Amino acid sequence: MKRLFILISILAISCNKDETGVQTDKNSINLVTGINFRQDKDGTVLKLGNPNVLVNNKFLLYPNPANESVYILAEENVTDVWFVSANPEKIYQEINFNNVLSTNLYNEQSIISNSNFSISGQTSNSFKIDIGTLAKGYYKVFVKIGGKLYWDNLYKYENQGSNEEQFSKINDFWK
Repeated sequence: MKRLFILISILAISCNKDETGVQTDKNSINLVTGINFRQDKDGTVLKLGNPNVLVNNKFLLYPNPANESVYILAEENVTDVWFVSANPEKIYQEINFNNVLSTNLYNEQSIISNSNFSISGQTSNSFKIDIGTLAKGYYKVFVKIGGKLYWDNLYKYENQGSNEEQFSKINDFWK
């Protein structure tokens, strides 16, 4: 009995959450592996991490990071938009997501059930979305264009501290 107690104690001490060996699946709807910062539609893009996005030159999401609102500019009309909260993880940094991601990776019902915020019935290729009510954090922003799903990663911040401080924290995380 004493040996069993010692063995259980050693196992409990030696195990922790970070050592479970379980890694988030690269196709998880709630995973962000990087982000593309953009201030406006014509601005330079700053890539942090290895963004697991499927944009395929179909749309732009800006500014990123954003506080109160974002703009979507697309080649064709966007019919639906969903914001799904996500967790940033510095994993899969060597994967070429162009070879992994496709427009049928996620089904629409899965996106809807995971969505924190959505807009449907759009018939425009350029519009502004108020995101002021969303909590601070990372989101996958899904858009439906021509019946297909595309997505980009977004960081939503709150007006606490300067923009430089917030950018510095995000940048430090992805280093």
